[in-house]
Formats: sequence, structure tokens, C-alpha cells
Amino acid sequence: MKELENELGVTLFERGNRGHSISLTREGRVFYRRAWQIIELADRARAEVHMHDEIADTIHITAAESDLMNIVALAIAQMRLLYPRITFDIHDDNGPNNVERLNNGIADFAVIMQPIDMTRFDHLSLPGANPLGIGMRADDPIAANEAITNELIRDMPLITSTGANQRRDLSGWLTQGTTLNIVSHVNLAYNAACLVRNGVGYMLTVNDLTEFSDPEHDLVWRPLDPPLDIRLSVIWRKDRDLSRVCQLFLQQLRTVITQIQTAQ
Repeated sequence: MKELENELGVTLFERGNRGHSISLTREGRVFYRRAWQIIELADRARAEVHMHDEIADTIHITAAESDLMNIVALAIAQMRLLYPRITFDIHDDNGPNNVERLNNGIADFAVIMQPIDMTRFDHLSLPGANPLGIGMRADDPIAANEAITNELIRDMPLITSTGANQRRDLSGWLTQGTTLNIVSHVNLAYNAACLVRNGVGYMLTVNDLTEFSDPEHDLVWRPLDPPLDIRLSVIWRKDRDLSRVCQLFLQQLRTVITQIQTAQ
């Protein structure tokens, strides 16, 4: 390990007295993260070069949480019927991390909430939209309101996703001069629900996440007023050639989207 540190010119490990404990430094954590990504890419490259005529591979998708993932799931189900040896690796995360995985080549596709900078990507827009609103405890007095206005939200301790903060989802909705009180950032809705349930704050979220949409739960969701919708896209790097199986999946996804739009 010392030779590696000497080669890199940085300290990767913090060593305790007499070597009884060891932990990663900030530089060590960065190096570990990148090294793990390289291992993932190497494993995928090894699998791809051993493919022959049989259509068998893994498609890697990194995705935001939304019920519009049902559209992607339908395309996956149809692909599995046509090509049963194709498998799917689904990684749930927020927008910035999804884009990072796509840029690093760990994911073939990302399902992201708009808007983001699309300079590097091609995309398919998913039909439909998710209304944005606030998740809260069912016994909270604010739950008596049918919707959440600017006046109500300005005094709320808010829990938001990292992606929502980076996209500035509320920037055009808020009254000029309104400052939000953001007390926590989260990646996954379940953890956010735990924070809400224990009185940490209110969750800025779309309407379809199970923790806030199931009437039997102790949490409820209220839309914003005026309404604000979030739209999703499936994106991929336009400067990289898609594998054979990824091209087949994209074709199937286009078919599903066309079927949905025709039926509407």
C-alpha cells in the first residue's frame, strides 16, 4: 500500500497507533471510488468480447424514482420475452449521480428528471408527467390544506433530493425573494419518509412514491399550487456506440412509447 501511495504522491490511508486501525483519507476515498468503477467496466468489457451470435448480455440502467419507470419496465418485460438471455441491472439514484454513472460508462442508459444539460446526450422523452408537491405526516395540521402555496412552503423545514436542488425545481415557481429552509438532502424516498415520519421536515417530492401515495400509510402528499410538473427522459451518451442489445432495447422502448401515445 505504501508503494501505491508513493507512486501516486498522496496519502491514501490514515493509520492508527501500531497499525491496529486503518481508514481511507479523502484522496483514498476518491481513488477507491474510481478504482471500483474501473473494475466494473473491465468486467463488462470481458463479458462483451466473449459474446458471439447469441443475444445475451446485461443492460445497465441508472434511474430516478418515478412511476414513469413503468414505461421502461414494460419495455424490459417485452425484451425479456423476445430475448430471455438478456438481463438488466437497475441502479436507483438521484440526477447528478445518474449522469455521473452514464458519463463514466458504468450505465448504458439513465432515466432522469428534466431539466439537465443535454449537450452530451441523445434522449427519448417519456410520455406523462409527475406533479411536484410536499409529503408530510397525516396528522400534521398543514395536511388539512388541499395544496401547498408559496406562503406555506416558505416556513417549512424541507427535505429535498440532491437532484431537485441541482435542477432548481422551484426556481420559477417561488415568489421572488423567497428563501427555502432546506434541512436535509436525500437520495431515496424511503429514507426521506423516515425523516418525515419522525418530524425532521417536509419532503419535496413527486406524487407517485409509495410512501406518500398509499392511503394506508401515516404519510400524505399535497400538490403545489399553482401546479408544477416534472418530466422524465431516457438518455444515453451520443458520442458512444450502443451495443447490439442496447440498440434492441432502445427500439423496444420506442415501440412502447408509440403504443402509449397512440392509445391516449
